[in-house]
Amino acid sequence: MKNSLLLILVLTVIAIACNKDKFTTEPIVEVKSISPGTVNNGDVITLKSKYTDDEGDLDSVYVVYKWYNGNTVVRNDTFRYPFSMLNLPSNLREAEMNVVFEYNTNNNPELVPLPGVSLRDTSATFGLVLVDKASHRSNYAESDKIRLKKP
Repeated sequence: MKNSLLLILVLTVIAIACNKDKFTTEPIVEVKSISPGTVNNGDVITLKSKYTDDEGDLDSVYVVYKWYNGNTVVRNDTFRYPFSMLNLPSNLREAEMNVVFEYNTNNNPELVPLPGVSLRDTSATFGLVLVDKASHRSNYAESDKIRLKKP
């Protein structure tokens, strides 16, 4: 009798754990990749990511960029990326998205130019923070380092 009660309890806990919803009120973002690994003047940088949001009401995308000198951050800034540039239908609870911008030129008017340019060769990371219409803020997710070549 004790064993069957214990078995029922264990199975109940497993069932509850397996049905846990992956969607939360706060958006969750994950950076999948960044390319290219080495960026020259005029190159297009693509930050591939994935997000979930229970209400599907994302409103804003913020890109955080950091320039490095070795392991020391020498510049850290943020800019708002137009959500409309993602070409995502509204009310999606989950999607993959590409944040695409251009380094140091505006050769492609349909792309967002990256504000700020390194005056020397450096490494950089790019992170994302999402905000929904109720002002819930996501976690911060950051890319691997890439190399920025001076213009």
